[in-house]
Amino acid sequence: MPSWIIEEIVVLAVVGAVLVTVIRQVGVHLRAKAELARDTGYRAIAERSVTSQEATQAALAGIEARMATIERVLADVE
Repeated sequence: MPSWIIEEIVVLAVVGAVLVTVIRQVGVHLRAKAELARDTGYRAIAERSVTSQEATQAALAGIEARMATIERVLADVE
């Protein structure tokens, strides 16, 4: 077998290994980027949820205060 065929086979193997590595790294990069976008979306949802919960708690505190006032008025009437 001529030596140039062996050299070409080795070169093709090395080029193939480099291509596989590059393709794999691009895939890892794209998955990481998608995961970061997903996590950012989840973080935004969590922040909106906390804001909504705080608003609900504030409204509930106002309702409880008015209810206490109504109970005092009713107790005075009796």
